[in-house]
Amino acid sequence: MSTPTLRTEETEARYQKLKEDGILEQSCALCRVEPKHLFTYWKIIPNEFPYDKIAKVHDMAVTLRHTAELNEEERAEFEVIKSSYINDNYRYLLEATTRTKSIPAHFHIHMIEIK
Repeated sequence: MSTPTLRTEETEARYQKLKEDGILEQSCALCRVEPKHLFTYWKIIPNEFPYDKIAKVHDMAVTLRHTAELNEEERAEFEVIKSSYINDNYRYLLEATTRTKSIPAHFHIHMIEIK
């Protein structure tokens, strides 16, 4: 039985192929994406493998620092970003649990505008 996904079959197949080929492990997939918006400690990036079954827009808030744990400055800035930029542009925030994060070593939050 396959694991349920929020991606379409095509997007999930592309994602799984890159994982199988080891491409995602060669460099941080979140670090290499050009930002749509840049903050002091965070950037907003498009998700290369969106949850396109449900989302018409799927971006991510990603720390500029490669880390799994937020420091005080990152946490404080995220609250400001959430109450302004994110609140103005998205309907939902999703954070995967540690066991389901595909990139557990780089903190990120999924931001979605539903179809």
